[in-house]
Amino acid sequence: MGLLNLTKTGAAIFLSAQLVLATQAVTMAQAEMIGTNAAITKYATHADRSFLLNELQRDDVQAAMIEQGVDPAEAEQRLAALSDAEVATMVQQMQDGSAGADIVGTLFTVFIILLVTDFLCFTRIYNFTRCIR
Repeated sequence: MGLLNLTKTGAAIFLSAQLVLATQAVTMAQAEMIGTNAAITKYATHADRSFLLNELQRDDVQAAMIEQGVDPAEAEQRLAALSDAEVATMVQQMQDGSAGADIVGTLFTVFIILLVTDFLCFTRIYNFTRCIR
């Protein structure tokens, strides 16, 4: 009788341990609903990084980087370190062709500054303005 009780006890401990381990694995996995925008953003960011990486691997781009003294491997490491927002901004600038400055915005800003200085009698550039004094 002692051997039968020992076998039953051993089997009960083994099955209990299996049950505990099985329920622990199930409770650790949690599913969560994500929105469409989050899924699209995730894949768009991945596509943007791939686009930039492909651009860095072009022969003419690598030749220009080496000419400027930039190691192509270091450039790829820095690309990997960029945040998603920085990658999206860089791709947007590349697609717009506005990697430099916004010419229209700069000209408008200069116009407004000169107009205000004309109103304050610091300059006399525009004939259609009158001093406030």
